Amino acid sequence: MIVAAAIAIVLPLLFLYLVRWLDLYASGSFKVLLVCLGWGVAAFFAAYYANTFAAGFISFAMLVTVAAPVIEELLKSAALIYLVRRPSFTYFVDGAIYGFAVGISFAVLENLLYLSRAGADEAIALAVARGLSTSLMHGSASALVGISLGSLRYGRGPARVVSLVLGWAAAISLHVSFNSVLHYTSGTLSVIAAVLIGLSGIAIVAAFVFWGLSQERRWLKETLGLGLGVSSQESAMVQQMAELDELLVPVGQRFGEEKRKQVAAFLKLQAQLGIKRKQQEMTRDETQRRELGETVSALQKEMDSLRRDVGVYCMSYVRSILPSEMEPIWSRLGESLAGKESPASGSSLWNTLGDRMEEKKEGPG
Repeated sequence: MIVAAAIAIVLPLLFLYLVRWLDLYASGSFKVLLVCLGWGVAAFFAAYYANTFAAGFISFAMLVTVAAPVIEELLKSAALIYLVRRPSFTYFVDGAIYGFAVGISFAVLENLLYLSRAGADEAIALAVARGLSTSLMHGSASALVGISLGSLRYGRGPARVVSLVLGWAAAISLHVSFNSVLHYTSGTLSVIAAVLIGLSGIAIVAAFVFWGLSQERRWLKETLGLGLGVSSQESAMVQQMAELDELLVPVGQRFGEEKRKQVAAFLKLQAQLGIKRKQQEMTRDETQRRELGETVSALQKEMDSLRRDVGVYCMSYVRSILPSEMEPIWSRLGESLAGKESPASGSSLWNTLGDRMEEKKEGPG
């Protein structure tokens, strides 16, 4: 039973980690993520008592296939309605991650409840099956509401209301379909169908996250510029965030692992700055616009501080390893600073900078 309980907890949290890992620009707050996990716990207990109360008035079939999905999805999404208005909320990518966190937390407690009623011989199989089905369904359903709320924040006219209604309708429909399959089928067919619904749900959420990231990438092209203290070369690298680890390998080799981490943090901070600036432009609420303006200013100060920590030599090197469309500019600059010596001479801009850095470390004499 201990092993089964561990699976029931760890497996859903692993899927949450994978969904959050998809957020290349790391715009979502980890503290808010913890709040969402806490709300999932609260929503579980509220739903438990609400479902118990409803069971006294309707049939079990009606409770499982209609009432419970509606009650649970409304309760799970209550915190998201509040969070969507906070300055830390960026776009529906955040909504997807926060919603998934609420649903996963809810599912973990539900898993433990069902395990407490199961026999020891079936506990591990039940934990795995629920981890791949029910947990993903709960997480995906809440994520769909989070996605709709994220779209609602920047929507216009009737489209905003339609977006929210569709989000709730999609979440409840997914939940109703899942519960109906489990209620009206049995055996292996029931388990297979439940797992397929769970995996389909997370696939839909992942698709929305990728779509949201592509839109955020377009935002970065629009907003990152000299007006924010970001060079066009730095902006180009920020837009290659998916390949960031690979792009920064030479930085770690030349300047050390700690400096590579600083550069990565600096570029991610630039991405968040660009996204927040676009968010400020799109927001109609004056209070939110003012709060976002304060956030943008704070990010700019933090970025300037981190740029100084990275240092001019390292930052210049970073700009030299930009995506291919930027390389010709920096190659010509490197040749110019190196006295236009040919590669065969054994001298280059970065060897020169490296020598100077070594001399600086060793000191005179």
